[in-house]
Amino acid sequence: MEPDAPSAAQKHSSSAELNGEQAETTQPVDAQSHIEATRTPHPSTDTSQATIDAEKEANPNNIDEYNTPQAPMSPHGLGGIAGSWSRSDRIKIVGIMCLLALLVWRAIDLGQPQFIGAQGWASVLYPSATTATTAQDSQNVLKGLNHRALHQPHATTQAALTPEAYIDLIINKLSLDQKLGQMMMVQFVGANYSQQLSTMLSQYQVGSVLLFSANGNIIDKNQFKSLTQEIHRNATDLPISLAIDQEGGSVDRLQQLDGPRPSAATLGASNNPQMVSAAGQQDARDLASYGITLNLAPVVDVDTSNYSELHQDMRTFGTTPRTVSRMAEAYLEGLQQSHQVVGTLKHFPGLGDATVDPHVGLPSIQRSKSELEAIDWAPYRAMIHQGQVHAIMVTHEIVPAIDPSQPSSLSPKLVTGILRDEMGFQGVIMTDSLTMAGITAYYTPDQAAAMAIEAGSDIIMGASSPDDVAQMINGIKQALNKGGISQSRIDASVRRILLMKYQMGLLPIPGNK
Repeated sequence: MEPDAPSAAQKHSSSAELNGEQAETTQPVDAQSHIEATRTPHPSTDTSQATIDAEKEANPNNIDEYNTPQAPMSPHGLGGIAGSWSRSDRIKIVGIMCLLALLVWRAIDLGQPQFIGAQGWASVLYPSATTATTAQDSQNVLKGLNHRALHQPHATTQAALTPEAYIDLIINKLSLDQKLGQMMMVQFVGANYSQQLSTMLSQYQVGSVLLFSANGNIIDKNQFKSLTQEIHRNATDLPISLAIDQEGGSVDRLQQLDGPRPSAATLGASNNPQMVSAAGQQDARDLASYGITLNLAPVVDVDTSNYSELHQDMRTFGTTPRTVSRMAEAYLEGLQQSHQVVGTLKHFPGLGDATVDPHVGLPSIQRSKSELEAIDWAPYRAMIHQGQVHAIMVTHEIVPAIDPSQPSSLSPKLVTGILRDEMGFQGVIMTDSLTMAGITAYYTPDQAAAMAIEAGSDIIMGASSPDDVAQMINGIKQALNKGGISQSRIDASVRRILLMKYQMGLLPIPGNK
């Protein structure tokens, strides 16, 4: 809100002082003298002096000489009052009306959830102050819920509070912005906790952060632990999930910290599920020691092309669906055994036959649906059926047999139609990075984010700055306003994300041992 405009006297005084003149000082005014001088006469239908004198003589107590007007009230009511206003009065009235219009516009712009919340008009009048206050208050969401859960009557004590019920209580307390923040997985450049990362956490309350050695996030053990601890400490509301893509071999993010690890191809060639499970357990111990709770592995693509990037980098467990399923299941079981780290199957709908890397272009998979079912999707079906899959990543490629017009990550036919409906997957679906050329060559960040959510994804990956996050969130909000996405659809995504955080041990139910 703008400060009050200075009066004419204040302007004159300030001008005089700026010009080197001595500003005039206002002398104290005797209060009674001022009142006597400024009183206006009392209304009467006849204001001649003779009439006043006659009335005073007859009824001396009924005449107030000081409050008798010099002219009768206009028969046109308020129009007469307005007509008697000075030019300065009218300017003030116009200014007040403009200010009220501005406040109403600001309230509409904020939207109903924020305006009717605890801040009310304060969020309209002092938006910057209440943004900070809201972020600070949001830290008490879990504290308040946990306190009530521990002190409610026996019928609703923590013993009866299921993870799903607890998560629903949390969702009911979150604003739309907080929910959309949970759906963002961001990254940043540098070895230290940066200002940009701080803004993404405090202003947008992002739900997860992806760490890369290529971004300079991983230097040595002490630095990395210090960085992850700082990120966890600065989570403004719900606990944050730290992610990494630790596959081993050519994609070994911990190599400079703990030494090299075997690739998926090497593990698969052993034909020893116990050894592969042990590798998963070792990864979980190391990742958990650094505060990492989400591993973007294992790769479950079936290697069927010597020209694919996955084949050349030895990133797959094998060349048959059966081998990939057995080895990936063993790795995932070992990784998730401690309930501290969750794994992610990738890259649905399958890059095993792709000859183009989505980082640089948009692959096209020329397989029929029956071929996809028998080869690329067989490991997904088998592992989903086992019941231990919490997250799946969707890549960017064209699959003409299912959807010839949209990339897989933005296709409702593939994400919802195949993965959700046909395969029955109920866990978290995330996109691969929306900053890959396979997407950015065709879509803006706001378009891609909205389309990915409409397609059925829960987590959007790729933002690396506050501006990126803002664009993606604004795209989702526009889709909400247009009806392409519903509020219940957002709630369903947040529910799956929070359940995954519960499975990581990040969101314990109050009172449960």
